[in-house]
Amino acid sequence: MSAITSLPQVPASRRTRLSRTVFDWAFSMLVILIGVFQLTHYQHFADFMGDVSYPDLARSLLEHGSYQIRLLPQTTLPPGLPIILACAGKFLGISPAVAFGVVAVFTILGIIAAYELLRRVEGRGVAVSACLLLMSCPPIFGFNTAVVFPEMPYLFMSMAAILLVLAIDRAQPGARVIHWIFLLAAVLPLAILIRSVGVALLAAFFTWIAASLLADRAAGRRRVIRFALPVALGIAAQLGWTLWAQHHQVLEWKLPGYPASYVQQLKVKNGQYPELGYAHLSDIPNRISRNVIARAAGFSQLFFGRGVSRFWSSPAIAGLIILIVTGLATSFRGGGQIYDWYFVWYEFIFMLWPWDYRDRFILPIIPLAWLYLWRGAKAIAHFLMHRPRKAGLALLLVGFSLCLCSAAFVLHLATFPPTPGHVRGDHLQPLAATAFWAAVALLGAVVLLWHQLNPTVFADAAHWAQRVLPLYFRIGAATAIILLTTSNLRALLRAGHYNLHPIPSEQGLYPEFQASAWIRSHEPSGVVVMAREPEFVFHYTQDPAVWFPPISDPAVLMAGIRRLHVSVIEVAHHSDTYWLPSEEACFLALQHAYPSSIHVIHRGSNYSVYEVEPSALQP
Repeated sequence: MSAITSLPQVPASRRTRLSRTVFDWAFSMLVILIGVFQLTHYQHFADFMGDVSYPDLARSLLEHGSYQIRLLPQTTLPPGLPIILACAGKFLGISPAVAFGVVAVFTILGIIAAYELLRRVEGRGVAVSACLLLMSCPPIFGFNTAVVFPEMPYLFMSMAAILLVLAIDRAQPGARVIHWIFLLAAVLPLAILIRSVGVALLAAFFTWIAASLLADRAAGRRRVIRFALPVALGIAAQLGWTLWAQHHQVLEWKLPGYPASYVQQLKVKNGQYPELGYAHLSDIPNRISRNVIARAAGFSQLFFGRGVSRFWSSPAIAGLIILIVTGLATSFRGGGQIYDWYFVWYEFIFMLWPWDYRDRFILPIIPLAWLYLWRGAKAIAHFLMHRPRKAGLALLLVGFSLCLCSAAFVLHLATFPPTPGHVRGDHLQPLAATAFWAAVALLGAVVLLWHQLNPTVFADAAHWAQRVLPLYFRIGAATAIILLTTSNLRALLRAGHYNLHPIPSEQGLYPEFQASAWIRSHEPSGVVVMAREPEFVFHYTQDPAVWFPPISDPAVLMAGIRRLHVSVIEVAHHSDTYWLPSEEACFLALQHAYPSSIHVIHRGSNYSVYEVEPSALQP
């Protein structure tokens, strides 16, 4: 019991952060106001026009008491969000209004929880700036009002779990801490069941407690006792879901990666191109480099609303990484907190991710990334003021090196076509990067020379800067945040107005929607349809649908068509394709190999429907 009673005292400045003020309530009301706008301005279609997986899984739970989609058990997507949607649908029905309402409510709760976390650990300025940009970001609003995905529920659950951990860790023994432990024991398993990446929370618990035992044995033992129940239930939730999925998994095609478990998906060379097979150790460095660049560029694009060319030396990439890594390193000086370890594990998982970058992969971690960005900027400024020689040398070396890299990239663009990820037509970014890093190198040289030639004057100037510059920096930062948020809110109003009267033909799955409508009205009920988006086709036709896999071998495709009794093949024509080889390329290979077995029965403007001859289905 002595380990439990020896609790750290909370400093007065921290107690001030913990108490809510009128400003905090006012900011929460602003978040609710923007959330209500999202609640009422989702895409007003009669039915879902985006991904239908989560609503249909919720419907399956309600109507059939089973966790399946298109008549197959769902073993890839964990059941957390479908359970939440089913609970809402029990009273209100499963409709776009209800599903997008659930997403909007969790957006409000998630941003308020993120604000409370940042306010407690760093202060109101960082909390307000991060959450203002997060809640007003047009791409995030567009995502939340177009598809029903688990990112916002997971944001709330993960932030709530971390808040509870901090409260439990600092609380005095008593009934209150017991209540919080039981609440955490409910929140943590639900977070893990909403998104599989929630295992990062479990990994964070283990490493945080292990580090505590090494640094302060009493604190470590206290944490083991207090968090044993929540962690045990979190592990049980993950194991239970994993075992259920393994037992019920049905694979239509023998392909590496999807739709097998996420562990299996991590083993492939390229998630979108499964025919490339499994990755080798030599593939991992390139994958990590690609993911780090993509995630840094995505973070910058979400907050600043401009496309970022994906070259290493871009200030929006290299500069961002330097600041975040610096801020994270300073956070670990005392062994790190639970959120520090969570951020490390979350990013570690996505560094190994074999799929292309998507904005939704970074949404739950944005508040913490902003925290480390701020701490990194503070640490570098402090280093510059108090260690001028080392700071000047570091700025000179880093600035000069990245200036050379940016200049080399400018020459590369002048000689060769743009590389993948480079913003086409924008040659100013590499030039701006070259100038920016040249200025950083120049600043380092000035600091070195000034401190070397006249250290007394430099010390006086540094002392003056410490007193004056923070105020001007805060004013400048606040002005920039207000201007950016105002611009974002105008974009939100435009997007919300569009959502009230959206155009179906502009939706990404509109070819599949048209093809499904034709199949439903012209083909007999119960026909087996093969499509690249089988969940969407099943949703609109209610006919058995199987996946049209990215397989270029026509013999394998035909064998699967016979085994699965496919009668109709739907081929959508898209200018951009997610899977490789593309749907059209796979079908052309199949048609070329079996010309007499497949013939077209309908062509639309951007889709085609083919029939498989009954005789071809005989082995």
